[in-house]
Amino acid sequence: MSRSTKVFMLCVVAVAHAALSGGLLRPQLSFAQTASPQDPRTACAADVQKLCSNVPTGGGRIIACLKQHKDEVSDRCKQAIASAMQPSRGGGGSAAGPATTPGSTVSPAPAPVAQPDTDSTVTAPPSPAPQRESHPHPHPHLTAAAGPAERYFLMKQAKIIDQGMGHGKPAYDLMIPTTWEFKGWVSAGVADGGCFADWFSVVGDAKSPDNSIEFQMLPQYTWQYMDDPAGQHQMQMQNQRDAHSGMKPCPVRAPIRAADFLRQDLIAKYRKGKTVVSVDPFPELDQIVRYRLGLPPTAAGGSASGIRTDAARARLAYDDDKGQPVEEWITAAIVVRSVPTGGHGAAYDWHAVMAMFYRAPKGKLDANDRLFKLMASTIRPEPEWQKMSSGVIATLYQTKQQELAKQSQMFWEFQQHVAQTINGVVANSEAGANHAAYGQSQILRGVQTFRDPSSGATFELSNQYDHAWLNGSNQYVMSDDPSFNPNGNLSGNWTALQAVR
Repeated sequence: MSRSTKVFMLCVVAVAHAALSGGLLRPQLSFAQTASPQDPRTACAADVQKLCSNVPTGGGRIIACLKQHKDEVSDRCKQAIASAMQPSRGGGGSAAGPATTPGSTVSPAPAPVAQPDTDSTVTAPPSPAPQRESHPHPHPHLTAAAGPAERYFLMKQAKIIDQGMGHGKPAYDLMIPTTWEFKGWVSAGVADGGCFADWFSVVGDAKSPDNSIEFQMLPQYTWQYMDDPAGQHQMQMQNQRDAHSGMKPCPVRAPIRAADFLRQDLIAKYRKGKTVVSVDPFPELDQIVRYRLGLPPTAAGGSASGIRTDAARARLAYDDDKGQPVEEWITAAIVVRSVPTGGHGAAYDWHAVMAMFYRAPKGKLDANDRLFKLMASTIRPEPEWQKMSSGVIATLYQTKQQELAKQSQMFWEFQQHVAQTINGVVANSEAGANHAAYGQSQILRGVQTFRDPSSGATFELSNQYDHAWLNGSNQYVMSDDPSFNPNGNLSGNWTALQAVR
C-alpha cells in the first residue's frame, strides 16, 4: 500500500464531516462558496462520481464507499485530504475545522442536504446562536451566517382512507411536505380490467401550495397469460363467458419489462405525444417492491420463488395545460409470478405496481429528486387493511377456482396458485415488517427507524437525515445538520426522536 493510500485511510473518517460534507457527499448540488482546486470537495468530486455515483447519501455510506475503493481513489484526492488534515500556518487550528481547547467540543461542519424547490423547505439557522426572523411565510427562511445555505424537510403523514369495504379505516399512508395538499381514495370493483387482484384501486395526489409540483399514485394493473396456445384460448373463452354474465374480463397479455410498460401503457395513455427524454432502470424502486412482497433483495430483474421483478422510470418534458414548460418522472415496477404447467410451458399472473407521476417546473426536477424518492420510500399499506383486502381478493380467486374445476384442470391449478400466493405474500410481508427496524431492507429502501422517547412509538423516516423531531401535530422535521434544533426556530414544541441502530 502506498504512503498516500495509508494517509488517505487515516484521514478520510476524521475529515468526513468537515472537509467532505461541504460538497463531496453531494457533488450535484451548487454552493454559495467556490472551492479551491486543493479543497477535498473539488479534488474528490470526480472520484465520488466515478466510484460511488450509485451509493445513496447519508449514514456515512459515501465515506464507506471511498474506503472500499481506496486503491482506486486518485492521488489528487488523497493529497487534498491529507493537506486538509495539516495544521494551518497560523497554528491556531486545522483546515478541517476551528481549534479546540481542552474540554471543549466542536460540532462537525453541517453537510448540505437536498434543496427541493418547494415551500416545504427552509434554510438552516446560523450556528451556534441561531436568530429567528419574522417572515410572512408559515415556515420562515433562516440563512446561515457563512457558507452554503442548508435546508431540511418539514413533513407530515398523509393517509388514504378506505370509506367502502374498509369502513373508514386507513388503507395507505405516506410522508409529504407539511404545506402540501393531499387527497386520496380507495375504490372497489372499478378497475379497467376484471382481474381480482385489481379489486381495490388506491389513488393518491399531493400538490405544492402553488400547484407547480405534483406527486400522483395510480392503481396497480394486472394481467394473466399462458405460454400454451390451448391455455390462452381457454382464458379468452372464459373472458367471453364472464362478459356475457356481466363480469369484466381479466386481460390476457404476455409479461413485459417495466420500461416497455411505461412506453406502451402509461405514456401512451396519459402522456401521448409528449417528449420522452429517457427511460432507465430504477433499482431503488425495485428493492422497495421486493421488500413489500417479502422477497430477498436481489439485482433488478432477479427472481425468487417463481417471482421476477424489475422497475424503471421515464423522464418527460412538455408544456402543461397552462403552457408552462415542465419535466416529469413516471415510474412503475413489474411483478411476474410464474406457475409451471407441466409440458405446456408456464402460466403468469403479473402486475404493474408503484405507478407514480412526479412533475416539477422545467429545470427543477433534479433538485426535487430526493424529495420524490423520500415520499416514494414511505408509501406503505396499513397492515390491518392489507390483510382485509388480500383476504377479499383471495376469496374471489378461490370462488372462481371452484367454478373452473369442471372446465380445465390446468386453469383450475393456476387460479389455486394465485390465491395461495396472495396469502403467502401477506404472511411474508408481515414477517418482514416485524424485523424492519434492523433489516437490510431499510438500507435498500432508503429509510431508518426512529423512536419517540416519550411514548416509545416508532417511525420509518428517510435515512438520509440522522436527526428528526416531531411536534405531536403530525409534523416531522428531518435534517442532517447536528447543530440544528427546531425549538426556537419553528413554532411549536419539538421532541427529538432517537435513531434506532
